[in-house]
Amino acid sequence: MDQQQVISDIRTKGFAIIPDVLSKKSCEHFKSLLEDSFEKYSPHYHRPQNNTAHALDNKKNEKVVFNLHNKSLDWFQLFEHPTVTSILDILLKEGSYKNQEPYHLLNISARSPLKDTGDQQLHLDSNLPGGDFPIIMVVLWMLDDFTKDTGATRVVPGSHKFTTYAEDNIVYDSEVLAEGKQGSVLIYNASLWHAGGKNFTDNTRWGLVLGYGRWFIKPSFDFLKNTPIEVFEQLTDSQRELLGFRSAPPLDEFTRMKRRSDVFESPLPYKLP
Repeated sequence: MDQQQVISDIRTKGFAIIPDVLSKKSCEHFKSLLEDSFEKYSPHYHRPQNNTAHALDNKKNEKVVFNLHNKSLDWFQLFEHPTVTSILDILLKEGSYKNQEPYHLLNISARSPLKDTGDQQLHLDSNLPGGDFPIIMVVLWMLDDFTKDTGATRVVPGSHKFTTYAEDNIVYDSEVLAEGKQGSVLIYNASLWHAGGKNFTDNTRWGLVLGYGRWFIKPSFDFLKNTPIEVFEQLTDSQRELLGFRSAPPLDEFTRMKRRSDVFESPLPYKLP
């Protein structure tokens, strides 16, 4: 991997694909974990009362698993994979005080669109278009082949620099497919316009989607409340940092004054269903 080229591509195009990072054996192992977790936990998912037909809201047409940190410690092999973190260490620290402020995981999920479904609306994951520095980066591990037929991610190169949002139901001439073989990893600025493609096959198209953000960005789920103590006790300091156990705000002025803690906060009692 030419790290400088990857970083340059992300800065100019908004994304880069690194091939052959994981072996087929590793991908099959992680896919097995996902299938088991989906079967075990999806019946317990919260179902919104007013679920819309919009593909970003409606999870009925895909297999999806959330909060993988509390399902298996094996996932940390990918959460803190050096190929990825060496790039994030530059892009997500740049512009902070002395380029040294940390980042943490915001989203930990995986999805596989079912046959003839999954064609999403172009969107961004940063909640704020444009910007001089990326505030959120997304790392998408391709645990299956990502092709036109299986629903590779659609992207609009350079759109991470736009200060507008993609229009609904529009196909842009500059849109391309981020295709890659099983074991590849797609890294993109979360302000990039992107969308999951439609899966035309009976095959799975599992993608592990990891959002990393600067330490002051709120995560999708509260890891301090959904990490079982027995999992927390097995984590290394770097893993606890990555889950934001030093980024929780203080309860009040009698507890602590600094927004970031000098010690790791302990999680609240929690058990999976």
